[in-house]
Amino acid sequence: MNNDLQNKRELLKKYVYEYNKNIQIIEIDKTLQKQNKEIGALLNTTVDILKNSSKKWVENFNNILEKEKFRSDLENYFIIIIFGKVKAGKSSLGNFIAKNSPKSEKVSFFKYDEAGQEHTIQKLEEIDDDFFDTNNLECTVEIQGFKLNSMAWIDTPGLGSMVEENGELAKEYIQSADYIIYPTSSDSPLQADEISQLQELFKQNKKVTICITKSDKFERRKDTNGKYIKQDGKIAKFLTNKSLDDRIKQENYVKEEIAKINTNQSLLGDILSMSAHTAKQGLENRNEELFENSNIPKFYELIAKVVKEKASKLKSETPYNGLKSFIDNDVLGVTDKPNPLTVKIIREKIDNLDSNINETLDRFNTLTENIKSDISREVEAIVADYYIKIDKNNSKEIFKKIDEEIAENIFKIIEKNIKDTFENFSYSFDNLASSISGEFKIDDTYEDIVITTEERNKGIGSAILGAGAMIGAGFLTGGASLVVSVGAAIAAGGAGAYLGGKFGELTGNQHIEKINIGDNKEDVIQKFKEMQIENHEKNTREVYNQIQNTFFIPLQEVIKNMKLELYRFEENIAKFKKELV
Repeated sequence: MNNDLQNKRELLKKYVYEYNKNIQIIEIDKTLQKQNKEIGALLNTTVDILKNSSKKWVENFNNILEKEKFRSDLENYFIIIIFGKVKAGKSSLGNFIAKNSPKSEKVSFFKYDEAGQEHTIQKLEEIDDDFFDTNNLECTVEIQGFKLNSMAWIDTPGLGSMVEENGELAKEYIQSADYIIYPTSSDSPLQADEISQLQELFKQNKKVTICITKSDKFERRKDTNGKYIKQDGKIAKFLTNKSLDDRIKQENYVKEEIAKINTNQSLLGDILSMSAHTAKQGLENRNEELFENSNIPKFYELIAKVVKEKASKLKSETPYNGLKSFIDNDVLGVTDKPNPLTVKIIREKIDNLDSNINETLDRFNTLTENIKSDISREVEAIVADYYIKIDKNNSKEIFKKIDEEIAENIFKIIEKNIKDTFENFSYSFDNLASSISGEFKIDDTYEDIVITTEERNKGIGSAILGAGAMIGAGFLTGGASLVVSVGAAIAAGGAGAYLGGKFGELTGNQHIEKINIGDNKEDVIQKFKEMQIENHEKNTREVYNQIQNTFFIPLQEVIKNMKLELYRFEENIAKFKKELV
């Protein structure tokens, strides 16, 4: 065997097997899959296609190696495979070529079973007309053929067979072909499924000659008297070749359709209309014109020319083209319509998953950025509802109630935010129910006033006089009112002394009085709000960090590993393909 080819196969095998090994060990945490329904489904789909594709690549590569046994058995032969639909004339053409070969050239027949084992078909001096009978062939999964000089003609089961395995088997052997004969019936040449099959052959870099088979027709003929010739009382029908004009039209049509799907014109051989039936009848009736116009002689010349002039080159290129086809079609997906298990499709799946994760992360980051404003808004709103009710007698109880309501509302906000992003996420809100209200209590606020004894007495006297006047006027009643009035007067009287002498030194007749100037409600509420916002922002960030650490970071790590494995493999394969000569 070619050492260069063997080394390249071993290297490609190493890349494919190592990648498959690394992909098959990827495991996804079940809880990770459940936390977001959309992402979980995409994650499962992506992992499945990764594993299925790598397994399929190994399987397909092994098939290539298995079919090498087939090629090694026919090492000294130029392998021509006839490949096409059921009833397209494959077997008739094969029968005719084998049966009408020169008598000096021995034809040997063989078949390959499902296991790829070769068997010799019983030796016949002449090929029985039913040897390649289409009906029989479609009921088996065997590959049949004959060897003639340096050519091995392989007749595959028809595509579209009732037995599905037949078509698959035919496709498996195609890669072993040095040359393809593709028959299409003249009744309706190159139907849509045939065009698709030919497109696949061109993708595999196969050289293809297209035969428009059954290019014949039955016609009625008149005798010398102008009456239709009869046989057994019925108007006789005579087999003849289709007209040259009809054949040219069909050949041009096929050529135009092939041009639409094949950009590499070097892969298309001849397009030839022919009829094995008229050729057979022409030989039997010694009708040379009928035989010549069947175009079978041209077909012989074509095959002989290919075998003589191109066999060596094509045969040496076939295994390399097989590896290239495997890389392009099975692995990389560089064609217009790649199969669903190629690097191209896998990358699209991973990118789609990554995009969905990033969109979800963007929404989540927006929630994180809005934590402080959301909490501030909620704290302000709740405190505003209770503001008027708060005084120094109930502050402790009210702040506790506000604290509980804030915690409950923020719990609901965060829970809603998380559920908008996740269907099933395990998180804890224990730290949201913090008790900080015990630190807050409203008290009276006093201010020190420096006054002299004289001012104090004067203030008291003035207060008493003022109180008396007020009592006299009916504005004050009761001793309590008098006391209040006196206190107010003292405060008013002492204010001047305070303002004038606050920053000076106290003298012997000076002393400090504590004056009640209100309470600290505003300060306490402001401090309460600030601590509530700070505390809940911190705790909420801890919850969001828990989500980040248990969902996004592990998920992004999985995607990173997927991309890394795919990138390494694709890089190795691209380099291998570049060096594949």
